[in-house]
Formats: sequence, structure tokens, C-alpha cells
Amino acid sequence: MSTNIDNKADIAHLERGDSGNLEYNKTEHAQVQVEDAVAAEFVDPTVTISPEENLRLRKIIYKKLLPIMCIAYVTQSLDKGTLGTSSIMGWIQDVNAQGQDYALTSTMLWIGIIVGEPLVNQCIRKYPVAKVLGGSMVVWSLLVVGLAFALSIPPVLAIRFLLGFFESSFSPCLMAITVQWFTVDEQTYITTIWTAMFAVAGVTANLLGYGFYHVLGANPLRGWQIMTVVIAIISLAASAICLWGIPDTVAQARFASPSDKILFVERVRANDQGIKQKVFKKDQARESWTDPLTWSLCIMIFLQTLVVGGFNTFNSILINGAFGFDVKTSLLVSIPLSIFQVCLYFLAAFLGNRYKNTIYVMIGYTCTNIIGTVVLLTVAPTESTRIGLLIAFYVMQCFQSCHPSMYVMLSRNVAGQTKKSIVYAAFFVAWAVGNAIGPQIFQAAWKPRYYNSLYIHLGIYGLFIANLVWMRVMLTRRNAKREKDLLDQGLENNHSKAFDDMTDLQNQDFRYSV
Repeated sequence: MSTNIDNKADIAHLERGDSGNLEYNKTEHAQVQVEDAVAAEFVDPTVTISPEENLRLRKIIYKKLLPIMCIAYVTQSLDKGTLGTSSIMGWIQDVNAQGQDYALTSTMLWIGIIVGEPLVNQCIRKYPVAKVLGGSMVVWSLLVVGLAFALSIPPVLAIRFLLGFFESSFSPCLMAITVQWFTVDEQTYITTIWTAMFAVAGVTANLLGYGFYHVLGANPLRGWQIMTVVIAIISLAASAICLWGIPDTVAQARFASPSDKILFVERVRANDQGIKQKVFKKDQARESWTDPLTWSLCIMIFLQTLVVGGFNTFNSILINGAFGFDVKTSLLVSIPLSIFQVCLYFLAAFLGNRYKNTIYVMIGYTCTNIIGTVVLLTVAPTESTRIGLLIAFYVMQCFQSCHPSMYVMLSRNVAGQTKKSIVYAAFFVAWAVGNAIGPQIFQAAWKPRYYNSLYIHLGIYGLFIANLVWMRVMLTRRNAKREKDLLDQGLENNHSKAFDDMTDLQNQDFRYSV
């Protein structure tokens, strides 16, 4: 082992390198007060971690932790998207859905998330994150079973609300785990990997839908009911895996030796975000609401989900109705759509890491969506054009593929445990509000081509780009000022306050990612 824990004259810090590798900066040892509740037991600033040692640690958490995070995301995406597949399998007729009833089922789910987010983010701050995630998964799995046997709109709406309430824990929990265990440079790809699992869920849902569509009328249960029960069983199995496999904290990690636990904490020092602190700090709470970055992040996710929330709900209906494909073909052509989205996810992650410009990548993706929207507005669906329209619709998944990049902008740029709990809650509330409103942009009176919906989307794209430009200017100015202050004082950034539970504005060692 190449870990040196004997040289008390040195402090070794992991710093962000341009190549994405870990670099080390040694400074004279100084005693630093540690407020982080989890990290306090394992902080050892005298530890030096070599690149080889860091690679070994990374492989451990990639093997032990990341697969379970992916399983959790697949499960949540399957549960949340069940009605999307069922909608063209006879569900609308079986529950006698009228007018905006189908769109309202999506809205009710997001209303449940809106109500749950403020509560769940405080639970994550106070209680073991793995238990919050796993317990929620058990409850929402049982709710999906109920959804299979709800054959009228009122109980469907009630179940969708409760499903959203308990699913509100999902993204904040995975974000918290990502920040606890992975370095800033790793977070881009890690977040992309677990969010890309929606494609596995999309492929699985469409294959299940295609298969169970053929048993329609051959069993006492409808095909969509059998599919929903199968998805609930998968979800219950996944919840057991998450409860057993995800450690609540570094201290409870069964896969880490006592010495490795110190290394796992020290390797994320340069994040300047700490790991966990249960104490609620009023000054951090006030800063959460007065920091313009909070509002910019919320506006960003809100605008994006205004578009994506509608597309996610109406994907199958658009392909089936607006482009003229039959039900079976619509289910099949939706499978490569999910795979294509994954490719766009990883392309965005690669470009963002390669050029250190996540915001510019999102702007480029948005411009692509603008072009695709213009095509849908100007080209009429015919036998000769529907393939071209489908291709344009595929290209428009670029905006949806900004999703992991926005998660990265959140996870990288907010520090302080109380502030994070509030900003994360506000961010995911905005995410849920956008998703709740998004389906309502697709009014039944505008079908099948939804021209008015697409015109509204064009305006949203313009506002989204303007907000990103403003955010980038704000963050680059903050970084430039801090670098100038360090240079004027003749100091180096040694990340000495990484575990002092300071906010990104309080800790002058913190650097924003753009």
C-alpha cells in the first residue's frame, strides 16, 4: 500500500487537475476543527493518497456502490413511467379516462413530489440516507400494485399523488450518496451513469408492454395490469438490494476496512462539501434563499422540465397519433429512443469534462431542440415524411439529455449541509413543478400535432439559454475574485476547511464549476 500516515509534517489534499486525475498539494500541517458529523471520525489531513491507491479505492466503490445506485434508478423510472406504456395498451379505455384525465395523472405524481421534497431533504440531512431511500422504495412498490387494480380515475389520482410523495426521496438520496463518495471530477460521469439507467427502464417497459399487449384478452387481467404487477415485484426486489447494499455512512460501509474509510473521506476533501452534518444552521438557511445561484438553479430545472415533463408523458401518444405509427410500432420505435438518449447523456458528460464547459454543452443541446421543433412545426406527417419526423423527434431528445448535466451543476456548486438540504429541496420542487405543469401544455384540444405546445416550447428554450448565460457569468466572476484574492495574499488553495460545514459562499477555498 502506498498510503503514508506517518508523516505528520504534511497535509495532503486531493485537488482537481485539468486532466481529471488527482493531484496533490502538500502544505505545512495545521490543526483544523472538523464539524462534519460523519467525517470527523475519519479525517486525517496527514494522509497522502497516491494515484495508484486512489484507483484502487475508486474501483471498490464503482463495484460495490454504483451498480446498486443504478438498480435504484431503473426501479424508480419503471414505477414512474408505468402509465406512459399502459396508456396505449387499453388503460385509457379501461379506466374511462376523459379529456385531461391522463395528463392529470402525471400532474398528481409531481404534486406529490412537490409536497414531499421539503420533508425528505431534511430527513436526508438528519437520518441515514440508505434507509430513507430503501424505505421509500418499499412503499412505492406497494403503491404500484394498487395502481394495477385501480380501474377508475379518482383512486388512480390518489395513488399517483402518494407515489410521487414517496418517490420524492429518490433523486436527493442519490445526489447525497454521489457527493459523499465521489470526487468532483468523478461526479459528472457517475451522475450520468445512474441517470442514464432511465433508458434501461424505458427499454424494459416497452418490451414488457409489447409482450403483455399480445396477451390482451387471454387472461382475467388486462395486459397492462399484468405488466404493472411485474414491475411492482421488480421494484420490491430492488428495494431489498438497496437496503442491504448501500451503506448509511462511511462508518457503516461493510466493504471498507478501517484504514480505507479514512482514505474514502480524504479523497473527497477537494470537493469542499463535507459529507454529513445533522445540525441545522440558521445562517446557512438564510444564505440559501438570498444566494442568486439558488434561484438560477431552480429556474434552470423548472424551464427544462416544462418541456421534458410534457414529452415524457406524451412520447408514445405523439409517435402513435401525430406521426401516424400503429400501437405495436410505436412501442418498438420507443426502444431505440431511450438508447439514443443514453448516447446523448454520455456525449454531454464527455464534452463537459473535456472542455470544462457544462453550460456551453447545455446551450448547444438546446439549440438542437429548437431546430427539431421547427421541423415538427413545418413538415406535415405523410407516409413519406413520418420517418423524417421521427428522426427530428429523436434529435429533440437533446434537451432531455441536459438532465444529468443540471444535476452536476447542483451537486458541484452548493456546499454547507443545511444550505444543501434547502437548495436541493428548492431545486427538486422546481423540478417537480415543471414536470407537473409540462403535461398541461399538451391540451387535448390541440392534438394530434400540438402546434401550440411546440410554439410554447420555443419560448421556453430562449429563456433557458438566457438563464444559463447569466449563471455562467455569475460563477466565473466568483471564481476569478477568489483566485485574485489568493494571489494578492500570496496563498495557495489547500482545502483546509473542507469538513468545516461551510457554505460555498463562506469557504473561499471553494471553486464553482461552469
